[in-house]
Amino acid sequence: MNKRKFLVLLVGFFLLFNNTVEAAAYDQQFRSVSEKGTVSLSRESKESQSETKPEVETIEKDDGIMLSSEDIDLLARLVHAEARGEPFQGKVGVAATVLNRIKNSYYPDTVTEVIYQQDYGFQYCPVRNGQINQPADKISKQAVREAMEGKDPTGGALSFYNPSKSGNVWIRARIYCSRIGNHVFVK
Repeated sequence: MNKRKFLVLLVGFFLLFNNTVEAAAYDQQFRSVSEKGTVSLSRESKESQSETKPEVETIEKDDGIMLSSEDIDLLARLVHAEARGEPFQGKVGVAATVLNRIKNSYYPDTVTEVIYQQDYGFQYCPVRNGQINQPADKISKQAVREAMEGKDPTGGALSFYNPSKSGNVWIRARIYCSRIGNHVFVK
């Protein structure tokens, strides 16, 4: 192997290892993995949060899903990170896929658990790369509100991907629901 190939491999390994280590450290610090591979806040974290933060507002949707103001903020941050530059309906679609997962028995039943789920790796790139920690813009918050009101321009999709950025064979083999902007929504 020549020096150039070796350096390219070394840099690639370092970047992969560094991202994995950072993600694992973040996850270990703030979350614990349950037996079925989903991520939830640890008991200690929940107790310390309830001691330092006032009770959060909880909103019940017509379909029985309970969302706290923290859930809504987390969902808006995901929409902002995943659908930045996408049309408004695409942002609503991203929020709707999370809500659709909560209603589906194959996925966890809270916003936090769905977004931080790690079965076969992180479900959402912004969790892995840290963009989930950036504040949401007003448009993303509005898109979440519309999805909470029952609007779902995806037709019941559970996932989405950008075909120009994802070569994932599994996601591409899912049942097509719709395309909005650069995202293909699938079941």
